[in-house]
This record gives sequence, structure tokens and C-alpha cells, in this order.
Amino acid sequence: MIDPLALDRECSDEIFNEQNSTTPRSTKMDGNTEDESNEKSTSTCWTDDEFESFLRKELQKDPLSKEYPDLFAAAPKLICKWRQRYRGNPSLWKRLFQKDRVIKEFIEASPIIDSVQRLVISTELKKGEKFTIIDLACGRGYLSMLLSELLPPEKVDKFVLVDKQWPMHKTTPEPHHISWTHIYGPFLENNENSEEDNDQSTIPCYYETWPIRLNTSKVNLKSSKEIKNMERRLFTDKGPIILVAIHLCGTLSLKAVDLFNNNPEIRFFCLKPCCLPGMIHAKRDEIFHLGEHSFDSKLVCVAGKWKKNVWKGPHRTTTKAYFQRWADNLFLGMNDTEASKIKKTIMVQHDGGHQNDFLFAERLPETAPVWDVLRREEQFLDGEED
Repeated sequence: MIDPLALDRECSDEIFNEQNSTTPRSTKMDGNTEDESNEKSTSTCWTDDEFESFLRKELQKDPLSKEYPDLFAAAPKLICKWRQRYRGNPSLWKRLFQKDRVIKEFIEASPIIDSVQRLVISTELKKGEKFTIIDLACGRGYLSMLLSELLPPEKVDKFVLVDKQWPMHKTTPEPHHISWTHIYGPFLENNENSEEDNDQSTIPCYYETWPIRLNTSKVNLKSSKEIKNMERRLFTDKGPIILVAIHLCGTLSLKAVDLFNNNPEIRFFCLKPCCLPGMIHAKRDEIFHLGEHSFDSKLVCVAGKWKKNVWKGPHRTTTKAYFQRWADNLFLGMNDTEASKIKKTIMVQHDGGHQNDFLFAERLPETAPVWDVLRREEQFLDGEED
């Protein structure tokens, strides 16, 4: 049997060399070189049908494919559209598409993608109105990229991808930034005022190719001043807002809940908490406040952190109890005045992973197709692993 990953490395290197690319090896934030990080890319030599078939088989291995069959069936075609967009730029595609990472991102986001899709399709908007979707701590923006390919453009105006690691607008990304080339292409392209050679001049402008436009926004969510500026720009008479927040580390989840509580323009809110707050908050005897709810930081803070994808800290049996208290208190802090909310345990992580809590809230009236699914009990929802 042909190894598709080995085939990809061989074919990708061949195409890369044929184009005489001078792109240097870069070191990623996790310390790995770009070549090392892309060892698991999938074949650039396959046809689109073969690529979709491969993804479909990989996704069907996850139990959630039975809970969200339509979404899992659509996902390979959505990801294949990325592949088609970046065809002719194999180095960018190899950087963006790492099979295990993209599949993991999709699976962990699937409950949020499903709920957002149901909300957007089912909502009757006022004439001239469209949703704005704000993606907090978005990283490279995989969640918004998937939703842009999936949602109806006539109902969604734009996505705002919020992360402190983006470069400032219309500047060249530095090594410590998240590169936005996959969102925009290079800003220097066709800039007649630039006297410098532009190594990226052959990269097309991707911004116009997204079905629903993607806009990056450099915001440090730990800065009250930057949050207020963001609220002033995005939360004032701009139509209904969907706020999505996945993989939020530490106290960033508090910021996300505060945004929902303080901004009635947010129609729908989805939060998947991630890492627990650090011990610094417990050592300061801090009390966390969310609306009328408050709780002692000592209940949820642990001494430990991830280092090169290895957890350095207490055993998972200990952190699981802390994480459960964290999710419970975030949920209690969500304002339910004229809003419905729910906390769901959905098994998106396995092999001991316990970050499986999702928090949803919608300002009334409820959208029935969303809440019918969220309130439904299934064996892989709210269930314990063997």
C-alpha cells in the first residue's frame, strides 16, 4: 500500500524544486523548523477527488461523525477548497495544511460550527442586516476559514479574526507574528512605491477569494484599553454579532464571557475553554468576577504549562477536577437575563484529554434548530470514556 505521507513529501519537494523557490526554512513558534512541522502533510500529487476521499476516511474514524454527519460529510470539500486556492504555492500549502492539526482543529470545533451554521441559516434578518462573526484568539484562523466556505454569504458580512499575534495592518509580518499570507496574500504586492524587491510578488491576492471576507484584528485581550477600542469599533450598531471563542488559554475565557455580558449586540456566543489560569492569580489571592458571579481563583488555578506539546504539571486526574470547576464557574458567570445558555460536555478529545466542555448562549428569542440539537442527549455527548 502506498504511504500517502511519504508520497506527499516526495511530490511536494519535486514541485518545490521545479519552481526554484528561494523561501528559507523558518523556525516556528513551537521551536520546530517548517520542514519538520510539515512531515505529515497530505499529497499535493493527488487529484482533488483523491484528496477528499482521504480526508473523508480520516474524519469518519471519529465518533462525532455520527453526531454531525452532514457537517463531517461537507468538511473534505471545504478543506479541498483551501487546497485549490493555494495551488501553485506549495510552500504556503505545506505550512498551512498539516493533516493531524487540521483534522484535530475541525473535530474540536465541530459542535461550534454546527451551531453557528444552524443559527445563521435559520435566522430571519432585517432588511439590509447581516451577521458579523468575531473569532477570539483565533490563531491562524482555521475556524473562520471553515465557516467562510460553509455559511451563506448573503447572511454574513464578514469575519473578524482577533489575535494579539497578528502584525499591524499593512505591515510585513515579522518572525514572531502569525503570518497572514494565507488570508490576504502579501500587502506589498503591486505596490509601485516600494523600492525593495518583493520575494512574494508571485503570490496572488487571496482576500477576494474567500466567499465571506476574513479580516484580521491585532488585539491583546488582556488589555482593557484594547478591548474597549475593539468594542467601540465592532459592537456599536453594526448588526447582530456571533462571538466564537475556542482554545482560549487561562483568563482569556473570562474576557470572552465579559464581552458577551457587556455587549447586547452579541446574539450568539460559543466558548470552548482551554488551559487553566496560572498560579500567579492564586498567589495574589485574586477573586474572579463575572457579572454578579464571583469565585476564588484558588479553585481553578494550577501550577503547570505545556512545553513543546508535553504537559509539565500535575497529573490529568488532578487537573480534570480543576477544569470542571473552571467551566462550571464560567458558565455561572454568563448573563442569562433575557438569554438562554447551556454547558455541554462533548467528547472531542480522547486518550485522557478532558477539555470537552462547551458553553453556548443566545439572547432571546431562541433559535429552535440550534437549541433542539444542543439540548439533545447522545451517548458521546455528556458521556464518560471507558
